[in-house]
Amino acid sequence: MNGTGKAMSLSVMIIFAALGAVQGQAALSPDVFLQISTITEAGPPRVYDEMVVFTWEGRGFTRYVAAAFAHEGFQHLHRFVVRPRDGREDLFYLVYPIRPGMDQLEYRLIVDGVWMDDPLAPVTRRDRHGVSLSQVPLRETPVYRLPSPVAHGDGTATFLFALDLRVAGTLETVDQRQISVERFTRPRIHIVGTFNGWDPFMHRLQPSPGRPGFWEVTMPVSPGDHFYFFLIDGERVLDPINLSRARDRQTDGIVSTFQMPQRAPQR
Repeated sequence: MNGTGKAMSLSVMIIFAALGAVQGQAALSPDVFLQISTITEAGPPRVYDEMVVFTWEGRGFTRYVAAAFAHEGFQHLHRFVVRPRDGREDLFYLVYPIRPGMDQLEYRLIVDGVWMDDPLAPVTRRDRHGVSLSQVPLRETPVYRLPSPVAHGDGTATFLFALDLRVAGTLETVDQRQISVERFTRPRIHIVGTFNGWDPFMHRLQPSPGRPGFWEVTMPVSPGDHFYFFLIDGERVLDPINLSRARDRQTDGIVSTFQMPQRAPQR
């Protein structure tokens, strides 16, 4: 194997090690993997669909690089992976998953115990204490990665329903038939489940503002495990966004599942 092949193999091995935790949270597309594996130079944070890659070039003898994020209260230090480079300073990098709904990351670096802003960050601001914070604007979440259902702190949950080819070209019914999304043009959509006593008319979905092809409804949901399906123009279909499913013992059909967390105690 020549030098280029060895370097590429080393890059791939390091990337796999760095992405161990990330892959448990979001699937890493081959295109993104290849882009990350070819990073050889430090630069501004690189934003992909589901993650941000931070880089740092060692200056002198750098042993430790980490990042701490504002949305975590700067309580957790995320250590960078080091990639040795022949005849050059080491390259450090961190692959950090993006949570749904985030529009930016705000962070600080820790280099050999010294807290600092990121000199390569696209935006830097000072907080009310005069501390310099680095920022990374994030792309809008792709429609095929929109989360649903989403639990809220007030005891309600929002359910999305998609008739969008980027999410799924077909809908699966509770009796496991396949229906093309193109069959529905002006649909009436209701959600039916344990949280509304399986009432097929209680909660109707409305078009989601700013999201063509999406409908939504927000309703109170008690804590615990719930089972549901969508009723669209008389067809009982599974949730095309939420892929968590179970078999209904009473009907022997398949239903979508959702766990509503306990509400945080009021202070």
